[in-house]
Amino acid sequence: MSASADSHRLTLVAAPAGYGKSTFLGDWVRNCDLPCAWLSLDRFDTEPARLFHGVVGAIQRAAGTMPMPGNDALMALDQSLAHDGAASYDLLLRALEELTEPIVLVIDDVHLAGPGLATGIVGVLAASAPPSLRLVLSGRGHTSIQLERFRYGEGLGELRAPELAFTQEEVAQFAFLLGQDAAFDAGSLWRMTAGWPVAVHAGIVSLAQARNAPITTPVTAPGTTATHVPLADYVAEEILDQLEPSLAEFILRATTCDWLGRRLAVELYGRPHGGVLLEECLRNGLFIEEHDYRGGESMYRWHSLFAAQCRRILERRDPLLAERLHRVAARYYQDSDVVECTAQALQGRAPRQAVMSLGAHWLDFVLGNDTQSLERLCRDLPAPWSEDPEVLMIRSVCRMLSGDSAAAAELTERALSRTYVLDALRRRRLEACRAHFEPTPSVGRQDVHATPADGGRPIRDISEDSHSAACSTGLFLLAEAEFRLHRTGDLAEALLQAAGGTGNPVRLEAIEICAQADLALAFAGAGDLVRASEDATSALDRADALGWSSQERMAPAWLARGIACYWNDNLAAAQKYLARAQRLGSELFPAGPLSVIYRVLTDCAIDDPGRLAESSSALASFHTRGLYNVSWNALHTIAVAKVAEAQGDLEGALAIVQPLGAGGHGALVDSLLAELLRRGGEIDAAQRCAESLTGRRGNSYVDTCASLTEALVAHGTGDTATAHERIEHAVHRAEPESVFRPFAERREELADLLVQHAVWGTAHESFIAALMARDTQGGAQLRTQSYWSLTEREREVLAYMRSIMTAAEIADALYISVNTVKTHERSIYRKLGAGSRRDALKTAAKRGIV
Repeated sequence: MSASADSHRLTLVAAPAGYGKSTFLGDWVRNCDLPCAWLSLDRFDTEPARLFHGVVGAIQRAAGTMPMPGNDALMALDQSLAHDGAASYDLLLRALEELTEPIVLVIDDVHLAGPGLATGIVGVLAASAPPSLRLVLSGRGHTSIQLERFRYGEGLGELRAPELAFTQEEVAQFAFLLGQDAAFDAGSLWRMTAGWPVAVHAGIVSLAQARNAPITTPVTAPGTTATHVPLADYVAEEILDQLEPSLAEFILRATTCDWLGRRLAVELYGRPHGGVLLEECLRNGLFIEEHDYRGGESMYRWHSLFAAQCRRILERRDPLLAERLHRVAARYYQDSDVVECTAQALQGRAPRQAVMSLGAHWLDFVLGNDTQSLERLCRDLPAPWSEDPEVLMIRSVCRMLSGDSAAAAELTERALSRTYVLDALRRRRLEACRAHFEPTPSVGRQDVHATPADGGRPIRDISEDSHSAACSTGLFLLAEAEFRLHRTGDLAEALLQAAGGTGNPVRLEAIEICAQADLALAFAGAGDLVRASEDATSALDRADALGWSSQERMAPAWLARGIACYWNDNLAAAQKYLARAQRLGSELFPAGPLSVIYRVLTDCAIDDPGRLAESSSALASFHTRGLYNVSWNALHTIAVAKVAEAQGDLEGALAIVQPLGAGGHGALVDSLLAELLRRGGEIDAAQRCAESLTGRRGNSYVDTCASLTEALVAHGTGDTATAHERIEHAVHRAEPESVFRPFAERREELADLLVQHAVWGTAHESFIAALMARDTQGGAQLRTQSYWSLTEREREVLAYMRSIMTAAEIADALYISVNTVKTHERSIYRKLGAGSRRDALKTAAKRGIV
């Protein structure tokens, strides 16, 4: 606040009620080095004369406490507004211009002055006061004074709710000051209140009262926070009662949902100008924020605790209206958000509406890998709706996907025994639900042909012309099961291609897009990075057109992109895509835990301690849930070891991977383990680990990693022929998919070896030259003054000159003409004082350029 007052002529402090604006500014005024004037407004200050009297009186009182040269004109002013208001305003401005030291005028509760504030003395001071007056305006929302000129002109100081809200540490400190002990759970209260100071205070007080209650009253256990924050009366008296009745009524109706758009606001308010009032709430800072577009309109989110208090107030005043509004919201969300629809329907005592929404849209949960939420919604339905046949069949599907076939069969039997209560439409829907999970047709169907597959399991060849949408969905779900079982991906790939193909008009577009997203992840896991990127981009483009790009079902596509970018050594893009995948991914599907693994690897590569600490914390959080099998444990172990290595603790990293032995785990784990063992000096174990990958090198980046490890082991033992053979194999596998990361990770050890390999002879000159060029551009620590004397293009040409490529081949690689390459070569020779390519390279090496 002091910095803002020092650097800005006008500072705005704006936040809803209960954020401590007056308390905060009062403390600041008492500790400020400048003379400060204070004026608190009320509803009567809408009169220009009264407001002028208050402003002049406040400034004179502050100036009188610190007599200074130039105060005389200010102290001589008449506090009464003359008949000609403009003349009085001019007299005050001239008196302020004579001040020799700045003075601060704090005007609190400016929202009470109404729209006339802008045309009265406060508006004049904001627009025309000299720099000697520092004006601080404090209020609950949007002030009528025009501020854009300040924001984009001379500057405006602003402190809003995020700055005034308590942090988690401040909640803990405040609780201690109010008598709480060290067991107090500040984090829970902070999350519940979002740092709203008055709510924090109410929560701490209610917890203290619960602990001091008589023994007959249930007492909150130590180390917890109050689950209920009693703020309804405060919200009613201090917020709603201070508003225009129409706006207060709108808020009580519109807070039926924490999230809403304009259309829902109109439906809840029941009048056409509900959207206008929604904007007024936003403009006046009434506990609401605007968020991204969803489904073609902006979405608005209420402060959840504020909305909860408003719902309690409406339930007390008009419980029948509260229930009706919940039913309105349920109808609005029935086809777009089943979770919200179900919650609103149950609060509105309309469970049938929830059942109808679940029956129509249960497949969306399955496609989005969220069967746990689906089953929980079904279980939470009240009787007799929890025993509805369609609900029982949906629960059977959830149990089947979770691997509990016995429970699935029992639920199916119960559902079929009660189908007599269903109408014809719902009975057909139930049968369709069963059909989705009978994707392998009975004997005699001509569109299914079993062929041998990995591990003796059949791969189904599905005819494009005959299988139905239900069969397509079933194939997709079988592929999902393959992913959950952590198998090699061959069967999953075949199933996804069958489920997600185009051209069949009965196929569901949702299945096609989800299948393509999962197929991208399957390709990324198999090392086909080009196809992974193509399929992921296509799936996301199609999903974006439907507004799905931020939904969980698209997490596999974001993860596929992140994996491809990591192995392509495009680390900045990898960080972005992997963070998106982790945010959207499910705990029980690879997009969640695998994105965390790759985030750790990416952050280790970038050497960003802050991000690495964040991704390591997420890794530990996933691991402690105990949801995953042995393959996850090995991945977790190698990731933790990579973190230790990135932090310079190679011995600690080796100790971490000791339980993994010398291989025999997943291909990715063993390739990373072999290299870690080699760096730690355990050469024999590294060799055995690399050899254990025999027969599992179909993956391009796994094979590249293992081959480079073998090359460096051979080079270290003096086996030059094997070293070059392994390098040639590595570049052969890496070039088609642009797998740069394994080379970048071993940059220092491979630098000389790649030069020697280029001379030794290679069929991949362009790729090796590109590796050398990347190393040169990335080796900032080796740059010298002579290096900087070469232009960027000359450095690129010099890097390619380390290979045996001709000038024409270098020109093709750099997409320039041969004459341009020769011109750059002559410039390099001149700057380095060399007469040939060999001399230029020797000189460049001596000077640390390459």
